[in-house]
Amino acid sequence: MDEPHPTTEAIAERRLKAARERVLSGFPDDVGDELMSVLAGVLSGESYSVSDLRRIGQPIVHVSDGFLALTGFGREESLGRDIGFLMRDDTDQDEVRAVRDAVRDGRAATGLVRCYRRDGSLFWNEQRHYPVKDVRGRVAHVVVVQRDVSELVHARSAHDAARQLASSLGGDGAFFSYGALLDAAGGTRIAWAHDGVSAVLGHAPSEIQGRELVDLVAPEDREAARSRLKLLRVERGSRRERYRMLTADGRVRWVEDFTAVSWVAEEAGLVAVHGVVRDMTGERLRSHGVGEVDALTGLPTARVLDDRLDQAVRHARRHGGVAGLVILELDHFDFVHRTMDARRGERLVQEAARRMQRALRRSDTLAVVRSGVFAVVLPDLADADAAVPVVDKLLAWVSRPFEDGTLRVELSASAGVAIAPADGRRVEALRERAERALERARTDGGSRFAFADTALDEAASSRLALERELRRAFADDEFVLHYQPRIHLADGHAAAVEALVRWRHPERGLLLPHEFLPGLFRARLGDTLFEWVLERAVAQAARWREDGASRRVSINVGPELLERRDFAQLVRSALERHQLHPGLLELELHEETGAQALERGVDQLAAVRRHGVTVSLDDFGSASLDLMQLRELPLDALKIDKSFVARVGAGASSSDVELLRAMVGIGHGLGLTVVAEGIETTAQHARVAAMSVDEGQGFLFSHAVPPDLVPNVMRGGAARETVPVRRQPLQRSA
Repeated sequence: MDEPHPTTEAIAERRLKAARERVLSGFPDDVGDELMSVLAGVLSGESYSVSDLRRIGQPIVHVSDGFLALTGFGREESLGRDIGFLMRDDTDQDEVRAVRDAVRDGRAATGLVRCYRRDGSLFWNEQRHYPVKDVRGRVAHVVVVQRDVSELVHARSAHDAARQLASSLGGDGAFFSYGALLDAAGGTRIAWAHDGVSAVLGHAPSEIQGRELVDLVAPEDREAARSRLKLLRVERGSRRERYRMLTADGRVRWVEDFTAVSWVAEEAGLVAVHGVVRDMTGERLRSHGVGEVDALTGLPTARVLDDRLDQAVRHARRHGGVAGLVILELDHFDFVHRTMDARRGERLVQEAARRMQRALRRSDTLAVVRSGVFAVVLPDLADADAAVPVVDKLLAWVSRPFEDGTLRVELSASAGVAIAPADGRRVEALRERAERALERARTDGGSRFAFADTALDEAASSRLALERELRRAFADDEFVLHYQPRIHLADGHAAAVEALVRWRHPERGLLLPHEFLPGLFRARLGDTLFEWVLERAVAQAARWREDGASRRVSINVGPELLERRDFAQLVRSALERHQLHPGLLELELHEETGAQALERGVDQLAAVRRHGVTVSLDDFGSASLDLMQLRELPLDALKIDKSFVARVGAGASSSDVELLRAMVGIGHGLGLTVVAEGIETTAQHARVAAMSVDEGQGFLFSHAVPPDLVPNVMRGGAARETVPVRRQPLQRSA
């Protein structure tokens, strides 16, 4: 039997399918407008763009009407730009890199990224990338088909949150789900709630829609809930917490809340979260036996404390590390309690307990020992020093004034600290030593803490005194910046200056970084120092520019700064505030920082570099950064560590010379400016110059000098003779 003749519609459908397959598998680039006409038929009505990968910047050369409708951008606004302009400085870089790698290899790929319309609104964009090859088989164009899948992503987030909850929470308590919007001002507005909220809290969903989520939390836990949501807004991801909520009739219910971020609108400053709340009141009440919970505060009693301390000590013995026991007493508690009525006295104790809970880590255990006396188990400490910031924070939280109507009481506390296993391996011994340390703290005047080990106590007192001095130094503006020049080796002209911090101590004189930076970082003041250095260095560079002597200023960046989500914005804001061109600022990473940046902050670093700021790697060769990692970093310059330069002066061995030559070759091979640090002799200068090192820095040219002497140094003046020489290793300022 003869095959029936295909209809006109079937023929058209076959041709369309063949055309689509032809586009997706490779399309000759030399047939002019045929590519665009085929795309118009294949992708009729869809949003798509075509980019030319052969041209610098991979510009868009064609957009469909659907693309204009989806994004809100005009045709002329879109043509000539990289497709990434829709993302701006958003954070889906891993997804983008994977897609671009696939396209470069000639493979189609799909990516899900967050994009912005012209009006600033955010949407989730499913981008399907189809490489188009030329007649020689090279990828010449890429067709990007785009689809708004925001609602699908949001629905999936809610499903994932519920699925994670089901796998992590047991029990059969009533539960409800909700959505909330977190804003930069600390708002936590409820967008919607499931009907199950009536079973848990007694509210109808419409009654809580639009209200602040933290308003439903019991007053004792509101500040902690607000802090938790703020952390979620900044760090994203998901969290699981237990706290108390208020029902419609004023009763307290213990709940477990699993909250996950579903989408982010960076420009609007909004983070949307989905939460699933489970009522666990009955489970909570059953978890402690009679005599294990203090009736006034709801905290565990000494019976639970001893068990937790024993577990912490056993864990420390098995896995290394140490455990800590803190016994804390409210100063003058008996007198204060007697002068108050019973109701206010109870509130004072409850408030003190609430404050201490907020100051502790989730793994710590706070318990009541006796009236006005609390104890804290600190498990899994790296060493005894790790207990210092925890105890210091405890005392600081307690010392805030207590106010109850017309009454205001100034609170303070004293504490004794015992460390296992150094102060004992048994619970009884640790409690005894902590009590003795507490008595010593009270005898010394109170409002302080003491270690059971007197050597640790003296060391901790010294550290705390230094930390207080450092905070006062910031308040009194005692820090100053000195600047060490970097020189073009080819002609001797100035290339840049490095900002190095000094402390003008009122009693000890001018201190170099190694004399105070370790204590500053222990006091968690590294961020404060960087912001101070950034502000002062950029302001100084702006003044030099106004004086007609523009020079690039470099500042040092530590690994903790690259974890800040606002790092790039922090740098841009300083430049804008002083109207300084980004090219006059350089950020220097230590080699160890560079390795960590690949895991934590490479996107922030890349964003700053795209803005025009120079990025260099300091002390190259002093750490364990491998060459593959080096290639991945967004760098402009490589500074070879001075330990390698020191070995190539007069009488240098051939192996040392060849090692340095290889390091210079690596830098130049990666297209980077190579800088030699620590040049102190003319022989070292001649050696590195012969290796075609681009720039040099070291005492041969100048020490770090105050800003008013920098012009003399740059003109080859005698600055080294007018500044006291301290032949100690110069440490970095950040």
